[in-house]
Amino acid sequence: MVQTAADFRQLKGVGAILGKRLYDAGYDSFAKIAQAGEDGLRKVRGINTRHIQSILQQATELAGMAEEHQNASAQQMLARVSEVREKVENLAQTTRDRFAEQMSEKCGRKLGSDLERIENALAQMQDVGQKRSKRLAKALQKAGKKVTGLEEASLKKVRKGFKKARKVVLRALA
Repeated sequence: MVQTAADFRQLKGVGAILGKRLYDAGYDSFAKIAQAGEDGLRKVRGINTRHIQSILQQATELAGMAEEHQNASAQQMLARVSEVREKVENLAQTTRDRFAEQMSEKCGRKLGSDLERIENALAQMQDVGQKRSKRLAKALQKAGKKVTGLEEASLKKVRKGFKKARKVVLRALA
């Protein structure tokens, strides 16, 4: 549905002049503003960069795209969780193969315990709603970094990496 420049004044942070500039830039509907994203709106002269996120959110709601966006975010979160989960499981399997005789010792038992706790926390992350998704996304990114590159590390380093990843994930769920 095509709006006029005056209709854009419904968005907080958009006045008559900025509404006209948005319309002249080719954004003739709330849906187009929402699809433009942050980068697209930064190109519009005179827009306050502090208000861009708010304008995008309002335009999304007015265009009726809020629910679709939430579903896409949830799908991205599930994809990230499964990606990190796969990394953790692959690293655990390679570690078990490399250090089979040492796994019965104290360090090996702790490694198994950490692995179990990480897997449980990742399973819980799949059930968490949209409210904490940014926090969980950051935690998943950090946990992924902690376990990346540990395939050739010693058992102690692998254990430390798992421990750090476990703490990051559990802290995000708290």
